[in-house]
Amino acid sequence: MPRKIVSYTPITIPEVAELLSVKKEELTPLQLRVYNYVTTFAKLSAERARKLVQELQEKFGLELEEACQIVNICPRDVNELRAVLSGYKRLISSILFSDQKLSEIVQTIESYLREEVDTKQVQE
Repeated sequence: MPRKIVSYTPITIPEVAELLSVKKEELTPLQLRVYNYVTTFAKLSAERARKLVQELQEKFGLELEEACQIVNICPRDVNELRAVLSGYKRLISSILFSDQKLSEIVQTIESYLREEVDTKQVQE
């Protein structure tokens, strides 16, 4: 019987890792592969990812889907950010945001990445 999608809410890779880690022992082989992928490529903790998504939405007016994709990739420069945003319905990078705004987004991302590295170093 085909499954019906009741609702859709974009989440970040770190949030997927957090959800799957709750029942890690009960995961199917496919879910285990997804878990291995997301733990490998998550660049932030789930908590920091949620905060960054919220900040991107509030401070820069990004939609949830756009903010989640940015958090998943964590672009390091304006050109990478433009590439991430160019696939969405609106032409964010060229119409709504100046290079200065795009630079501010990249700086915000880098500050979260630095905090993540600092936190991991303190834990070790």
